[in-house]
Amino acid sequence: MSELRFEWDEAKNTENKRRHGVSFEEAQSVFYDDRALMIRDPDHDDPEERFLLLGMSDALRTLLVCHCYRERDGVIRIISARKAARTERCRVRTKVEAMRKKYDFSKAKRNPYAKRLKKQITIRLDDETLAYFRHLAEDSEIPYQTLINLYLRECARTKKRPSMRWKAA
Repeated sequence: MSELRFEWDEAKNTENKRRHGVSFEEAQSVFYDDRALMIRDPDHDDPEERFLLLGMSDALRTLLVCHCYRERDGVIRIISARKAARTERCRVRTKVEAMRKKYDFSKAKRNPYAKRLKKQITIRLDDETLAYFRHLAEDSEIPYQTLINLYLRECARTKKRPSMRWKAA
């Protein structure tokens, strides 16, 4: 199984940020959400099949991400992304198209990409740390393992380092 890669048109990314307030960089993080749901895009019948992924981003926003997947080279091409909201409208070039008020995700399948984008590991956490993340998880209604992953990904992205000053017991 090949590694997955992401690509997009940078001009579309700029336009998407302007119109919807969502960058494709943030949209990419939705593909890591284990609980995200995916359906075929019912509004497109282009030669290249399009899909809609509904899930949570690193910024803890629920996004709807339109994308294509090229299996032969393991590429996910992000086409558009927006905050999941019923009343939004989408402008495409000079023509205005009303987006559906609601997509039917009742027959959606679980995110097929997450397992290929994440590695399962075993980590030992002390009781205080685990309790902290479980409490945060309850408050935010996000599974604690997902919350820990989001926190660690943010640390890696910002290159945050621990203080390394240990107190003697």
